[in-house]
Amino acid sequence: MNISRSCIITDLNWALIPDLVARLERQGWTIKRTSIEIRRYPDTLTFDTVDEAIVNVRKYGPPRRYSIGLSGGSKSLDLRRDSNIHGEEYLLLQMDKIDAAEELNGVMEFLGLAPDEPLTLPPDSPKTAFIAHKFDKAGMEAADKLARFLELLGFAVQSGRGYSPGPISEKVRSRIENQATLFVILTPGDENTWLTQESLIAEIKGKPLFVLKEQTA
Repeated sequence: MNISRSCIITDLNWALIPDLVARLERQGWTIKRTSIEIRRYPDTLTFDTVDEAIVNVRKYGPPRRYSIGLSGGSKSLDLRRDSNIHGEEYLLLQMDKIDAAEELNGVMEFLGLAPDEPLTLPPDSPKTAFIAHKFDKAGMEAADKLARFLELLGFAVQSGRGYSPGPISEKVRSRIENQATLFVILTPGDENTWLTQESLIAEIKGKPLFVLKEQTA
């Protein structure tokens, strides 16, 4: 079985890596190859042993970007923290040729990693949405299109239209808090402060937040 799992971004406890190797060997692995890359821009350092990598981390501090590769026989483990082409950071654990997912679960538990699971609405949540947008022509046109789409899916849609932008009025705040989901539309223009304020409310309340950004915004 080959399995990879996205993990919640967290700092790695590098002191556990030597113990991880010993743990795998007790489970029947024979570690024949170790490859550790530490990336601190503009340099990329490659180490063939865990000890060498640990010395570097102790001297210069934990890196934000790295990959740890361990292979033994047909089995292999790869733990990688990096950014994709969109600049979004990710932490990925992959194990190949293992017998069951429990092996990967055990490694995650040992390293203190947690799966990056998507936020979902409870089954009984109301299908309601608030759309935050600019009050110019582009912002309102985009909001109207999104509202029509959501209404076709059965959502009741609210927005802040009718209230002036700037600090959130209590009426707009109440509208946001009463909706199950929040959509923020970013269109070209100089002022996004009030959109950011509305997004903050959704995050504080634990609501699913969808940001729709025009490419030129």
